[in-house]
Amino acid sequence: MPRRGENIRKRKDGRWEGRYIAGRTPDGKAIYKSVYGYSYAEVKEKLKNIDQQPPKIDVVFSLQGMPVEMICKEWLEDIRVKVKASTRGNYIGHVDTHIIPYFDDMGGNQLTNETANAFIRAKIDSGLSKKTVCDIALILLQIIEFAERKKYIANFDYNDIFIPKASKIQVPVLSVADDNKLVSYCFSHIDHSTAGVLLARYTGIRLGELCALTWRDIDFEAGLLHIRKTLQRIKNTDPNAKSKTKIIIDTPKSACSIRSIPIPDFFLSELKKLKGNQDLDCYILSGTRKYVEPRLFQKRFTKILVLACVMHINIHVLRHTFSTRAIALGFDIKALSEILGHASVKFTLECYVHSSDELKKMYMERQAICS
Repeated sequence: MPRRGENIRKRKDGRWEGRYIAGRTPDGKAIYKSVYGYSYAEVKEKLKNIDQQPPKIDVVFSLQGMPVEMICKEWLEDIRVKVKASTRGNYIGHVDTHIIPYFDDMGGNQLTNETANAFIRAKIDSGLSKKTVCDIALILLQIIEFAERKKYIANFDYNDIFIPKASKIQVPVLSVADDNKLVSYCFSHIDHSTAGVLLARYTGIRLGELCALTWRDIDFEAGLLHIRKTLQRIKNTDPNAKSKTKIIIDTPKSACSIRSIPIPDFFLSELKKLKGNQDLDCYILSGTRKYVEPRLFQKRFTKILVLACVMHINIHVLRHTFSTRAIALGFDIKALSEILGHASVKFTLECYVHSSDELKKMYMERQAICS
């Protein structure tokens, strides 16, 4: 295992990586390069051999000869305070797994639209989904834009870059029968887990938002649920950390996601009874000051589905089910969009409102009533 302070880490792909200072930029910044191996000892030996080589004094890369790996590392450092920790963790995963290995030993002057398109085609051919390749390609373009601002790249042609369009995945919605069975079971077996399921079904909140809820987030007098934070498991970017991932509790994904949602009275009364004398800082899903992380609650949700005799679904389906039922009940689309925490009504309609066969049938039957 690496000692504390060593610049050696085990990568997600199973290889070990050791970093060393290979030179400095014209403004004096250290330029790091990496060696790779399939064991800690192998990488340590490679770094040792580099250290034993005659020292290179004033080794400086020309700006446009800056290695792509170094540009990526500098960009990741630049965005540290500009994006959420979860977003940066996702970027680091894609950069370390896909971008740096492909452009290994290339300089910024070799980042052209031809090499960028070749990289994107290679990712498509590797079997990755179009959505994943699209995400990686957009990250690469952000890195290229950063490199242009720093003068590491000149005159990049953005017009000829191929970005694959990801096909939209249609998220299922619970049928009316299964919806009724699930709700009925949860109300007749109220505990912290079933109350969490009902919160997701009757407010449309996201799983991370649900896991972060404490009793303090419910105003029982006003009947409002306040969404102020979200709980996520993200990639641990600390090379000396023992765990590859970590839990963070942060503000929601956007400013629109910080919102207050009315809780129906018939459900609010059940929540009051469940709370009892519990402290305001207790998490709703546990009834204690210890949170329940998303992965664990999805497992609990799966058990509840079995007991309710409902087909297996991801808990995110409840958010879509809430949206679809809300439209059927005559919700104003702007109000629904705000409840869901969306920035635009268009996104709500395109991604979260589905017309089920039962709903279509109901609307068709109304013709006879109106005629």
